[in-house]
Amino acid sequence: MLAQQYLIADAVSRGMMGVNLLTFLGLRNDFGGGYSSGNNSDELTLKELIDRAMGGSGGIAGSYWSGGVPQVLKTNLKRNAVPMLGAVIGIPIAFKIGTKLLRKPIITPANRMLKAAGLSGVKV
Repeated sequence: MLAQQYLIADAVSRGMMGVNLLTFLGLRNDFGGGYSSGNNSDELTLKELIDRAMGGSGGIAGSYWSGGVPQVLKTNLKRNAVPMLGAVIGIPIAFKIGTKLLRKPIITPANRMLKAAGLSGVKV
């Protein structure tokens, strides 16, 4: 369940902010794009959003993105909407199918072995 939630949050972060979840939260510093030494103006992190809310530039070059954060979000959503929606819809479906496929072959034999061992009240 936690892995599924992480993957969905990562897909949303990539779609809206242009960076993976760990980079958005400031736990990693692996920005994409052509700039190796820093952040592109179309990649937003939580630190930059807080900086912007406090009156700073938020890492957004005014000459590059005159519309600020809303324009960056709009551009990222236009660019990443299809993969993001595919992941947000597909990940729960994949987890549900995977759970159903793995449940029968593993749990049923385990319950049979427990029953054969005389532990009929215990189930996996």
